[in-house]
Order: sequence, then structure tokens, then C-alpha cells
Amino acid sequence: MPSYIGIDFGLANIGVSVGQSITKTASALKTIHVNKKFTWGELDAIIEQWQPQAIIIGRPLTEDGKEQQSTKQAHNFANKMKHRYKLPIYEVDERYSSMAVQDEFAQARSLGNAKRKHSKNLDAHAAKNILQRWLDTRQ
Repeated sequence: MPSYIGIDFGLANIGVSVGQSITKTASALKTIHVNKKFTWGELDAIIEQWQPQAIIIGRPLTEDGKEQQSTKQAHNFANKMKHRYKLPIYEVDERYSSMAVQDEFAQARSLGNAKRKHSKNLDAHAAKNILQRWLDTRQ
């Protein structure tokens, strides 16, 4: 079953998700916590395990759709992944994906369905939203 990897890129954390083309669903996989300098080991292992058809990375734009410093950083990371993994890379507008995840987490906490320790994986859930948005646009 063809799979895809979703990425929510950040300088401190990189959220990773996985999705399937048949079910058109994405799931949060893990958050890679970057300590001072990113190393490729964890992401290499994920790519090796899931053998994705493509990688989908969030494109952080301002509210009015303009590029910002983080847009360039995410694009540079996307280019590095493209050369490293030799896979198609798709950039997806990620506006409001992190805010939506924070709102969902706050609601789950208020209902007693989540604990503070689960907040360490919010970036993976943002990656899930990014990948789900992309899957939803596929035929």
C-alpha cells in the first residue's frame, strides 16, 4: 500500500506523520526533538521503515499568504530531503495547522482525554494535519 510521510518542520522540533493513499488517512508518527543541530538518523530510519512514495512538508506562510523566514528554512530542508532521499517533495500551505492542533489538545485536556506529557508530540499532530490536507486534495 503506497505511503507518504508528512513533515512539520521547525528548528526545535520536526513533526512526522504517515499516511496511506488507499484509505486517504494520515496518522501522527513522532516528533523529532532537535538538540542544537539536526541529525538525519531518526528521519532516515522512518524513511527506511515506511518506504514512502513522496514526502509532504508544510509551507509556513503568513496569515495573508506571504513568505517569511521560516518559509525559506522549510524550503531549504525540503531541498535537502529531495537530494538525500531521491523522492518527490510536495510543499503544502500549513497556515493554522499548529493552531488547530493546539486547540484540539486544549479541548482534549479539558475533557480529561490528554495529559500535559502528550504536548511533546503536538508537532507530529501538526504534520498529520499537513499530510491529511494534501491527501484530501488527491484524486
